[in-house]
Amino acid sequence: MAARLARLVYKTLGSSRVRRAFEIGAGTGFLSHQLLRRYPEAEWHFNDLAPESAAWVKRIGAASVFLSGDAERIEFPARLNLLASASAVQWFTDLPGFFGKARAALDGGGLLAIATFGPGNMREVREISGAGLDYPSAAALAALARQAGLHPIKSEEWNDRLFFETADALLLHLRETGVSGLARTVWTKSSLADFRRRCAVRFSRPNGLIPLTYHPILLLAQKRE
Repeated sequence: MAARLARLVYKTLGSSRVRRAFEIGAGTGFLSHQLLRRYPEAEWHFNDLAPESAAWVKRIGAASVFLSGDAERIEFPARLNLLASASAVQWFTDLPGFFGKARAALDGGGLLAIATFGPGNMREVREISGAGLDYPSAAALAALARQAGLHPIKSEEWNDRLFFETADALLLHLRETGVSGLARTVWTKSSLADFRRRCAVRFSRPNGLIPLTYHPILLLAQKRE
């Protein structure tokens, strides 16, 4: 997702139009690395809820400003040419507010570039457990961008499927990625046993493997000059 988003940004803005940039939810630097390779001369600002993310950003060679905290609460840098985020906005509680805040922070011609997940994301786990996040569709995200005064110029979505031999292997994957609400579930001995049982019943055929669907969505929206 991060690599594909960075390629779309570069294809849209080219090499010289990013002087001031901000990434929300930098984490361990997947998107940061991709964007810094393309825009090494930009004045970079990075954010993450976890302050430890600052050390990861430093490791990839970024001379930058790090803003720790909840992106829905902190003040964004102003006059941005690029505001980017990968695998973060699905956690936001006020998406209309986020799009409005993004538009206010962008300079004329500035680009909002986000990678998030759609309604089909982890549908197998949601079906079994009833837990997970509510994911808006690509059309809903584009509509929110328009309502905020941004012009959607590119949207992509696709499905990727992984397969796991056991329910425990699937849960370990979710915990390590940290992109689903299920990763925050407090498991008891009985709830874990029930989840294993449901997986075994639901996915006993054709090969006994447990599928997990990812439904990424990329959206690029621009602030008109």
